[in-house]
Amino acid sequence: MLRKRPAKKRHRCLWIAALCCAAILLFFELRLKPVTASVAEVHAQSLTTTVIHESVNQVLNETGFSTEDLEHLVYGTDGMVSAIAANTINTNRLKNDITLRIQESIAGIRNHRVDVPIGMILGGELFSGLEPSIPIWLSLSGNVCSDFDSQLEQGGVNQTVHKLSLRITADITIVMPMKSVMTTVQTSVLIGETVIVGHVPSGLLLGRE
Repeated sequence: MLRKRPAKKRHRCLWIAALCCAAILLFFELRLKPVTASVAEVHAQSLTTTVIHESVNQVLNETGFSTEDLEHLVYGTDGMVSAIAANTINTNRLKNDITLRIQESIAGIRNHRVDVPIGMILGGELFSGLEPSIPIWLSLSGNVCSDFDSQLEQGGVNQTVHKLSLRITADITIVMPMKSVMTTVQTSVLIGETVIVGHVPSGLLLGRE
């Protein structure tokens, strides 16, 4: 009997070690998914915002559209501005080109590496930033919609600034090894602005041709 006790003790130690490892793995499993999902969402939003602005600039440079190509002022018989008319053909072309470019650029983000410090997974200020980091890889896909938005703002004494912006909404799917996450990015990009000198009627029409 005395000879069997060390074997039983080793067996018990192995069980305790296995339970401890299982508990540690379970802890990391429960912490890893929500933490990586949160980190992935932040990075995906940042990547998408960058892609949106780069795509807008690229398409504007390629098309060469100026503010005058997209809209013009309409004057009444009294010489006052009575409306701002948008060129529907040009604005629709620009909107469609930008939307398509953004979607293609988002779809091009594949296996993007993000490093998550292990301290972030452990949680708490004590372990914040603790290394090493666990790498995760993201792939994005998205559905993008956009629309023009016209606004009038007071620009100074006897001046009104008309701003033409493109409101963009991107519904992003973040694909990771362990799970997929959905997020939405909304932003507005200024396309052009026009300073109107003189009195502007409060009921100024923002129309389309």
